[in-house]
Amino acid sequence: MSSSQEVEEIKVRINVDELLRDYLKLQPAGTGTYKAACPFHNEKTPSLMVSPQRGSWHCFGCGAGGDIFEFLMKIENLSFPEALKILADRAGVILTRQNPQAHDRKNRLYDLCELTARYWHKVLLESPRAESARSYLAGRGVSEEVIEDFNVGYAIDDWSNLFDFLIKRGFKAEEIFAAGFVVKKDRGNGYYDRFRNRVMFPIVDHNGRTCGFTGRTLNPEEPAKYVNTPQTDIYNKSAIVFGLYRAKSEIRKLDTVVVVEGQMDAITCHQFGFKNTVASSGTALTREQIQLLKRFTNNIYFALDADSAGQKASERGSELIKSVENDSRLVEGTDRYGKRSQFIDPALSLNLNLKIISIPNGKDPDECIKNNPDDWRQAISEALPIMEYFWRMFSASQDLNDPQIKKNVAKLLSEKIAQLDDPIEKNYWIKEIANRLAVGEEALRELVSRVVGSLKAPVRPQEAAVTAQPQKTINDPDLLKFRTILAIIWRFPELLSKLSQELLPDYLNEGLAQKLYKSLILFYTTHNELFALGARGREETNIFSAFTDWLKTQAVSDGAEQFLEQSYLLAQKDFASLDAREAKNEIETILKLLKSNYLSSMISRLNNELRQAEKIGDKIALEKISISLSELIRQKSEL
Repeated sequence: MSSSQEVEEIKVRINVDELLRDYLKLQPAGTGTYKAACPFHNEKTPSLMVSPQRGSWHCFGCGAGGDIFEFLMKIENLSFPEALKILADRAGVILTRQNPQAHDRKNRLYDLCELTARYWHKVLLESPRAESARSYLAGRGVSEEVIEDFNVGYAIDDWSNLFDFLIKRGFKAEEIFAAGFVVKKDRGNGYYDRFRNRVMFPIVDHNGRTCGFTGRTLNPEEPAKYVNTPQTDIYNKSAIVFGLYRAKSEIRKLDTVVVVEGQMDAITCHQFGFKNTVASSGTALTREQIQLLKRFTNNIYFALDADSAGQKASERGSELIKSVENDSRLVEGTDRYGKRSQFIDPALSLNLNLKIISIPNGKDPDECIKNNPDDWRQAISEALPIMEYFWRMFSASQDLNDPQIKKNVAKLLSEKIAQLDDPIEKNYWIKEIANRLAVGEEALRELVSRVVGSLKAPVRPQEAAVTAQPQKTINDPDLLKFRTILAIIWRFPELLSKLSQELLPDYLNEGLAQKLYKSLILFYTTHNELFALGARGREETNIFSAFTDWLKTQAVSDGAEQFLEQSYLLAQKDFASLDAREAKNEIETILKLLKSNYLSSMISRLNNELRQAEKIGDKIALEKISISLSELIRQKSEL
């Protein structure tokens, strides 16, 4: 089955209303159609219409629309390859477009992780050697239902128990090592199990695939209380949020996510009905994790443990929030002209509503909930807005009548106010803090303005910065596909040679995508040597920079520069790990999809012309149109 046929097969197997019901409350709106409140803009009267017969949806309020792929990409903030994989899994369609070796290798690792999770879970439930683990979980008050739901398991205290089991089930030693389950022996050949005498918590990605584990030791003398799977081809700790797969529907429903530090805290929260909870696994959230959470809500509540001495949790709060501040505001880097500068990265300007949950009496969420769930519920309801939290953190036990102390507190708070996205919120806090400190509002406003000009975040060499511009939602499916093509071209410029021969401009809708593609082909034909250098390993920055500089001399539509910058960000974030073969397969998939859509529209147009010719009895036109129609149908069938 070809790639375009796979896409069509997925559309046949998944009804558009079936998919949208997972996210929206659909109401009948006439014969065979439905309506719902659009999730992509605020509205009171439902204006999103769903047509199962056409396999499409469209919002008459904001203009968003498309098929099941466009909906999933938009609501989950996914790239096309991600949406394709998710919907293929849901439809039971086996994709052939991936690099067979890479695809098989990753699938083997997923299969290995899933089998291991089932094995350890069975050991926990049935093995006499797991009695200590069952006692530990019972002592922690973990219910049988939660053990089942989270697939909790036990790694036997043995040097080769898991290794021997997986070898017998047909996996190679190298695969088991690649999954992170074993460690190479220091001397001689062979491996030993990484996890021994540990309660095992499977780590599941947001699509429900087991990709790693956290093991909690049962040996009180073991220095490493928790051990995680190391980085693998399918497990990237910085991009996984523990518990998100099970929490995401409740997060959407409540439009809030609660982030606790420990995995046991998250499990306990779910057990007691607080199912919109995830765990940061004891570290500050990374940019990737924040972006992942933002797919489901902008409202993030951090739960910070308190201690008997008072508010040492404030230090933990700063650590947890540090990455949010750094990653969502100004970044320093090299612009496309080679100059060092500061930018607001539009992909990281998160507009988050952050609140802090403070837990009293030296408790963690696990202890608080088990003692009295209502205390935890109250702690959530009394969560402090981030600026209120910072005010209390910086002003606690301070003599604000002392001019120097007042100055220091004002400076600390101005740094936080300067990082707020919303101008109304920023203005409110300038007035509020000026009033609380009894200082002039204009003086504090001036201080905030100075901070805005000096804010910097750690340099991220691997992330190119781009000029800050308001990001417009892209609703044109062709534009989304073309953006993906550009992102791949920036990484693999040598692919443009074949693409220019196979992708006709007419395959793209008239508009920005078609104009930019024509410009790119013109640039390619006049800068052949640059693409040849790119094929031999020059950085993608050179192709992107050269093209955007050249484009300034051409008459191109408004929005072109911003669109190109979006494609460049996509190249860095979604396609950074793509190899040449995967890139080629991805281009071919999109090309076939564009050509299929173009041929379908041409066939539809010719069918209309054929009906008109039949009406007026134009035999010459009938014969000519029939020949053209047959040729188009033949081309489409060969895709």
